[in-house]
Amino acid sequence: MRFMKQTWMGLAAAAVLFAVAPAASAQLNSNQATVNLNANMSESLSVSAAPGTVNFTLPASGIAPGSAPVVINTAWVLSPARTKVSVYAFLGSAAAALTDGAGNNIPSSAVRGSVNAGPMTPFTGSSPFSATTSITVVNALAITNANRNANRADNVALQIDTTGLTLPAGSYTGVMTVQAQAI
Repeated sequence: MRFMKQTWMGLAAAAVLFAVAPAASAQLNSNQATVNLNANMSESLSVSAAPGTVNFTLPASGIAPGSAPVVINTAWVLSPARTKVSVYAFLGSAAAALTDGAGNNIPSSAVRGSVNAGPMTPFTGSSPFSATTSITVVNALAITNANRNANRADNVALQIDTTGLTLPAGSYTGVMTVQAQAI
């Protein structure tokens, strides 16, 4: 009898719980919030050159090759308005591309560069960066959607021709600058 009483009490408690349970209702959604997303990629154009020093063992009269070719790396991210990339190497002075500091000079016409195993060219050309001491490393490379974000490497072998210069023994120093332009 006790078991029956407990069963009835359990059933009565369950009935009370179902009677008090909230009625089922539909879900409630909030409003929508939005966030604007903006992303910018700036244009960039950079060059690097290695090694930082090229050595020459100058003969009294003749050609001295540089100790290593210069690897010029050019990288860019350009807007659709840009259509060409050019790279130039140039020396500081036409009359004194290298100097011993005592008035003995090696002119830029005696310094030559070979781009990607091409012919040796004297540093006597013009560029946007130097009117008389340049060689062109990359000449107006076409920029399209396929290479708008790209890079390239070029090798420049150097030599100095001392023929006819009658230089005294000494240490001669100078600087080759590399610069790129996108138009």
